[in-house]
Amino acid sequence: MNSKIDEIFDTIRVLEEQLKKELEQEEERLSLNFLTAQKKFKESLLHYLWRTPVLHYLTAPIIYAGIIPAFILEIFLFVYQMINFRVYKIAPVLRKDYFVFDRASLDFLNIIEKINCFYCSYFSGLLQYTTEILGRTEQFWCPIRHARKLRSHHAHYLKFTPYGDGKRYREELAKLREDLR
Repeated sequence: MNSKIDEIFDTIRVLEEQLKKELEQEEERLSLNFLTAQKKFKESLLHYLWRTPVLHYLTAPIIYAGIIPAFILEIFLFVYQMINFRVYKIAPVLRKDYFVFDRASLDFLNIIEKINCFYCSYFSGLLQYTTEILGRTEQFWCPIRHARKLRSHHAHYLKFTPYGDGKRYREELAKLREDLR
């Protein structure tokens, strides 16, 4: 890959690590006393249910029905990785790195809000987990950028070879695959 591009990637990785450290330090600054003080912002379950619009009640079953295909997807991804990633010697994606369920400890949320937060955390984690698995798969099988600009992309995408550059694709394919081990 182009040395300037590699340099930019390295800079991005360093900045991402610095950002993670800063965010961790910020979280540490939130003491248990602060979280305990948040109890005064807790809305009672009855008040919460009373002020909820009727349309929310009607759409909730549709929203929560998504949990069924989500579980099926998660089982599929587990089997997919266990078989395919072992065959192609791709490092597995660790589920624990993508699923975070810490909002349940927030004292200012009532039980319904905690369930909603759990649901959103699960889906966000599942989609990020899925994106990482597919990003690694794409890097192994077809690490070529698209001709059209994407609105967003996974973390591996910028390492891919430019669209139409067959020479570079052939030169870099083995290295891109090796990077996945």
